[in-house]
Amino acid sequence: MSSINFHWFFPVVEGMGLGLVAMVLHEVGHIVAAICLGVDVKKVGFGWKGIYTVRASGTPAKNLLVSLAGPVTNLLLILSWFWWPTFGMANLCVGFVNLLPIEGSDGLRVWRCWEQMHEKNLPVS
Repeated sequence: MSSINFHWFFPVVEGMGLGLVAMVLHEVGHIVAAICLGVDVKKVGFGWKGIYTVRASGTPAKNLLVSLAGPVTNLLLILSWFWWPTFGMANLCVGFVNLLPIEGSDGLRVWRCWEQMHEKNLPVS
């Protein structure tokens, strides 16, 4: 009788768990930035796409900074690669994917804020 080989199971579970931790830290980055900039955080939840934050509308400049805070958090956590490569990779994936300008992503929000700032000739800083 042959046994079923589950050597792949624990690395997959570890990767999924660390991906979830990377997403939580990503949202914490958004929340901390929003609080520091005076933007009201209304709700933090979990949906089919993952963890999300609902916040009040701020100025385009504040929205741009809050939108960048999550991916920047993940990009900084890539430095963990040196002592925990799997966690570094999870943060690389979460940070990179969130910077893509696709619907529902931080990258698209940053792009739209940038456009609003330039349409109104608002200062970038």
